[in-house]
Amino acid sequence: MPRNPEKNKEVRERRKKQILDAALTVYIRRGYHGADMDCVAEEAKLAKGLVYYYFKTKKELFVELYTWVFTESYLISEALLNSTEGMTPIERLMTYVYGVFMASRDNPRMMQFAIRVPFDAYAIFGPAQWKEGARKSDLHKKALTDIIAEGIAQGLIPNTNPSAAANSFWSVFVANVFEYSKLITGAQESVNIESEGFRDVARFCFQGLGVKDTLWNACLERTIGGLTL
Repeated sequence: MPRNPEKNKEVRERRKKQILDAALTVYIRRGYHGADMDCVAEEAKLAKGLVYYYFKTKKELFVELYTWVFTESYLISEALLNSTEGMTPIERLMTYVYGVFMASRDNPRMMQFAIRVPFDAYAIFGPAQWKEGARKSDLHKKALTDIIAEGIAQGLIPNTNPSAAANSFWSVFVANVFEYSKLITGAQESVNIESEGFRDVARFCFQGLGVKDTLWNACLERTIGGLTL
């Protein structure tokens, strides 16, 4: 029996998701320049011709991949920011980064992707659009900047440049989570990141901001006890 239009659309969307999922794994392992359509087809277990049916060029595929992952990251960020309404800036900051940490535990490729993005945005988006691509990849740093600025205004964080502080905070966070969980293979399964691992990461990040140990430790206990993702 021939498929109806709705079924055809469902099949097409599922196949595109399969290709994008494979492209994400290939991208993490090889980067943009090292990836090719053969690798994506092999990872997706599809004929290369079928991959080209959905995406005419490698660049078209990776532009859509970036858009897909950016959308997923935005949803995570918005959910975390909404969950912090009414909290102090330190509580908000702790809850936000703990949420990203836990999301990385359950889907480590999101963090792997974030590590590679800054190096490839120009190659994928070109001279006219790379800044927009880079801006989207800085989603979490933008959220941290706003929270840190709030903390400075309330005297909870020593006076500094909020954007520079957020950049340093995020860089330390990503580097330590990457090292702690050994996110290097493009694996899709969750990795073993315990709360003690996050405590180690939080120590480096919050001490770098000049936040008192007693303050961030108290926020950490409330966050681990009360946040469910």
